[in-house]
Amino acid sequence: MLSRALLVFVALLHTCTLNVSAHGTITKIQGANGVAGAGFGILASTPRNGATPNPFEQDTSVIRNQEISSGKTGPCGRTKAGGNNDVTAQLAAAASSGMPSAAADGSVTMTLHQVNQDGAGPYSCDVSGDGGNTFQKAQVTTQVPGFLGLSAASAQDFPLVAQMPAGMACTGGPNGDACIMRCRNQALAGPFGSCVAVTGASSNAAAVPAGGAAAAAAPAAGAATPKRYVDSRIVGKRAGGYWLDAQ
Repeated sequence: MLSRALLVFVALLHTCTLNVSAHGTITKIQGANGVAGAGFGILASTPRNGATPNPFEQDTSVIRNQEISSGKTGPCGRTKAGGNNDVTAQLAAAASSGMPSAAADGSVTMTLHQVNQDGAGPYSCDVSGDGGNTFQKAQVTTQVPGFLGLSAASAQDFPLVAQMPAGMACTGGPNGDACIMRCRNQALAGPFGSCVAVTGASSNAAAVPAGGAAAAAAPAAGAATPKRYVDSRIVGKRAGGYWLDAQ
C-alpha cells in the first residue's frame, strides 16, 4: 500500500504536469554589510501574491546545464521577461551601487519566493569567484522545504542560506571583488532559481542604504582615494532596492 507521503507526491506531480509552469526565485539577498539586493533578472514590478504564470513567473530564472553548455544561456540562465541573464551587466550594475556582503563565516542570506508547486526545495547552491567561469559547491545551511522540487506551497517566501567555501576569493566584476551565488532546485520543468551578486566578508564594497546612495566616508589624510566603477550605460536600473532589466 502506498504511503501517504508518496500519494501526496504523486498528487503534486500530477498538478504540476497540468500546470506546466511553476517557479521559485530569489527576490532578496540581505548582506551582512547592510546592503540588500535581488537575483539576476528580478523585476520589482512583479507582484508576489499569486501563482499563475502571468505575471507571477515572468522574472524567475530557468537554469539548465544543457542550455549553459550549449551556449544558449550564460551560467545564470534565463527569464521569460528578460531572456538571458547577462552576468557582465548584472555584476557591473551591482558594482556601481555596492554589493551585499557575506557574513564573517561566508554565509549568504537570501529570500526564496516560491510562486507555485515546483518552485519548492531542496535547493542546491554553488558559487563562482571569477565572474561565472567556474563554480564551487556551497553548503546550504537553511533549506527551502520540499521534495524533488515539489510542495503544496504557493506565493510564499522562505529563508535560504548558503555558505561559501572557506577561503573563497571574490575576484569577479569590474572592481575584482564580486562572487556569484547560484541556487536552483531539482524541478523537472526547471531547474528554477537565481544567481545573486555578493562580495566577501572582508571586502570594502560600499554600503548603499535602500533610501538612496550614501556619501562615501572621507579618506584618512594622505590615503589614496579608492576608485569605484561607475558606468551610466549599465543595462538595468535600481528601483525599490532591486535591480531591474532595462525595458
